[in-house]
Amino acid sequence: MNEIYRQIREKARELVQAQPEPLFYKKEADALLRSHRLFNHHEKLQELIAHLKSELDEDFGHGLFHSQKVAIEAGAIVFIERRHEPLPETESLAFKAHCAGLLHDTMRKHTDHAEKGAAYARETLHALGFSPETIGEIAFAILCHEAFRTRDIPSPEGPDAQLLADALYDADKFRWGPDNFTHTVWDMVSYAEIPLPLFINHYPKALEGIARIKATFRSETGRVYGPEFIDTGLKAGKKLYKIMRQEFITPTATPKPL
Repeated sequence: MNEIYRQIREKARELVQAQPEPLFYKKEADALLRSHRLFNHHEKLQELIAHLKSELDEDFGHGLFHSQKVAIEAGAIVFIERRHEPLPETESLAFKAHCAGLLHDTMRKHTDHAEKGAAYARETLHALGFSPETIGEIAFAILCHEAFRTRDIPSPEGPDAQLLADALYDADKFRWGPDNFTHTVWDMVSYAEIPLPLFINHYPKALEGIARIKATFRSETGRVYGPEFIDTGLKAGKKLYKIMRQEFITPTATPKPL
């Protein structure tokens, strides 16, 4: 990452840190703690993480840091949605959400990354001894996790597959909020070596795309908390745009008003 982008990233992080933390972390702290404990102590998950450390690239903003957050928060969504169900069954589904979260972006640098990621998940989970039913549910969730893309994919049988897919989608889209401006976008522009004038010119359209996510959350939990994640990120993002125009503009850039 060049020095100018490094400075902009630090300003973005300051803007995010100055805002209140999304309510999801305060109101659903118990579910998050349950998910975190299960994630840290499940032997199969640690085996999967060890395998993925050599597969996930942090330089593109969708590596293990991103995937672990998605996994834990997808598990928390399961605990929230199934808070009145028997704990063993809920923990089993949360474990599947953890696996889906860890695996969903393994092919992020590739075209059709959801399809290729689902295929990779099938191969990896089969090698780790997962049942065909569990593999099918996790692969289905990965196939369905992209924004603004619909597929006519038959859901696996059983009551859990759709919730698993919804939890993965929503936890992944939580990342389009503050995380986008503290981590993801800077890893992506650094990896792609995007010139700053081009980045600034495309920035307003990118914010419009982020705003569209607000209407796409799928689970009840996602619909309650997801829009605030997006609004928090957008608030910081709009302030950052003004700072970039004032402090980092170049003579060749023609930024659009926001």
